[in-house]
Amino acid sequence: MKRNIYLNSIDLDELKTVIDDLVSIREFSFEEINISESLGRITYEEVIARLSSPFYNASAMDGIAVKSKDTLLASETNMVKINDYVEVNTGNPIPDNYDAVIMIEDIIDIDGEVNIIKSASSFQHIRPIGEDVVEGEMIIPRNHKIRPVDISAMIAGGLTKINVIKKPVVSIMPTGSEIINDAKEIEVGKIIDSNSHFLANTIRELGCEALVNPVVKDNYEELKNNILKMCEKSDLLIIGAGSSAGTKDYSKAIVEDLGEVLIHGISIKPGKPTIIGRIGDVIVVGLPGYPVSTFISFEVVVKEILMKFLKQASSVNTVKAILSKKVYSSLKHHEYVRVKLGYVNGDLVCTPLNRGAGVTMSLVKADGIMVIPKDYEGFERGEIVDIKLFKTLNEVNNTLVSIGSHDILVDYIDDFMSRDKFRLSSTHVGSFGGVLAIKNNECHIAPIHILKEGIYNDVISKYELDAVLVRGVLRNQGIMVKKGNPKNINSINDLANDIKFVNRQRGSGTRILLDHLLSEKGIDPKSIDGYSYELTTHMTIASAIADGKADAGMGIESVAHMKGLDFIKVAEEKYDFLVKKSILGSKIFSKFIEVLRSEEFSNKLIKIGGYIVKDTGKIVGEVDEGQV
Repeated sequence: MKRNIYLNSIDLDELKTVIDDLVSIREFSFEEINISESLGRITYEEVIARLSSPFYNASAMDGIAVKSKDTLLASETNMVKINDYVEVNTGNPIPDNYDAVIMIEDIIDIDGEVNIIKSASSFQHIRPIGEDVVEGEMIIPRNHKIRPVDISAMIAGGLTKINVIKKPVVSIMPTGSEIINDAKEIEVGKIIDSNSHFLANTIRELGCEALVNPVVKDNYEELKNNILKMCEKSDLLIIGAGSSAGTKDYSKAIVEDLGEVLIHGISIKPGKPTIIGRIGDVIVVGLPGYPVSTFISFEVVVKEILMKFLKQASSVNTVKAILSKKVYSSLKHHEYVRVKLGYVNGDLVCTPLNRGAGVTMSLVKADGIMVIPKDYEGFERGEIVDIKLFKTLNEVNNTLVSIGSHDILVDYIDDFMSRDKFRLSSTHVGSFGGVLAIKNNECHIAPIHILKEGIYNDVISKYELDAVLVRGVLRNQGIMVKKGNPKNINSINDLANDIKFVNRQRGSGTRILLDHLLSEKGIDPKSIDGYSYELTTHMTIASAIADGKADAGMGIESVAHMKGLDFIKVAEEKYDFLVKKSILGSKIFSKFIEVLRSEEFSNKLIKIGGYIVKDTGKIVGEVDEGQV
């Protein structure tokens, strides 16, 4: 099979025209359902009240129904006795010939007789017929998404059933010989189908029906037959993967064979190789296989189609934020960049996350999306940019922004803080990256472990930081190796032997420690195979070793334990937190300190192993004078 060649990537304006034309030929019928089950559904036609509410004049208060003319002379200086009245409770019908209600609180009881000192106006405290809903009144219009208050109003209007737009049926067909459904079947070269779960649940959340087909292998005829079968019961068919230019990416060819390909390639990144076509009256969308590409293509294409099916406008909450660092982009695409958000010194600051198309966790951790328009080379640090929110601003406002060194304990701090509706948002850029983030007002805290001339974390005065140092933990740094240590690595000296090494990125505390130890022992970094191969977290280093991609790498003991690796300790270091002075005394800082000092948190770290908890959470001043 020859490789696909992309058609010209179309721009977003042209994409909108194609989607509008496709959807314009589709009309969805209605179905009648019980109003009590209509939450989130879309009305097919206007909804008219069959009954007024209330349908009789009703008392709005507990008290007595009176004739207002009998009360005209009542005042604070002229008490009036009422002889003609009827006791009523809230909601009771008002008897004929009575036109006002006096609250029980305004009645003066003297020897069992009713007296008042305030006159009552006509229809005082009476709910007239149709005060809420009037018979024949339109309660909600057509193409309206039904809310809880709408259900209440319709039921009050005497309705029990309603015609709603029939749910569009969206079929999802995951493809690929490497794709599996069950994690129990995992082996090298196999990928668990997670995209279909994202797609199905998002489709249902939008108010459509989702049908997920079993995974179809990369076989032309098998794919073709499954597509035909699924088109029979679908309004929209999503083909998962197979839309790119690989030798086994058959989606484009099959759609052309069975129908028509309208688009193959959109000027977005990630998500460029998206396919849009039709087979009969079924719209077919081929999505790229990478998770982030799937997400972006779904947002740009599939969501727009489904919203038009349902006669709804797409709603996006957008805010403006200050970009924390320069971001480059190609001139060829509209690029969608995941970002973290946080309020620092009163400003909403956004920090870009990993831009890889396969990094699912960047979506989990993201607070929003920044779009770099086509024909832009990127944005400068400090520029005001638009962010499409994934979370509410209240959630963002209750977030402690952390930029700096990586350690799994940061994730546990987040977990503990979340119990009181606070969150810790962490971005891993290394210790020096954290120092710069503090200096540039991009974060609240920065985890660091910087060794300089035998002293850890002596950075506040040197870099003129408006910050304090909060004690974290002592942790064991060392060499992580496979279980059983097959390469017999016992010290830093052995890294120059016949082994494959994987390194941390420049600027990270672990890299600084390694370079310090190599210099101390007179070992040339160039003699280490893999010294230039850099990864950004302890977990990715450990995973590379566990998977056999490397024999050894520097990391912390806790991660070695978690990944089932052996660990050779080479140093004990201080992992502390730089904290902006501007947040001292805030509720979120108090919660952060409370977590650090808690017995439960200490016990958690001890259970993980590799940590020494001593003075954790103590503000130790601008400089930590402790020696290594």
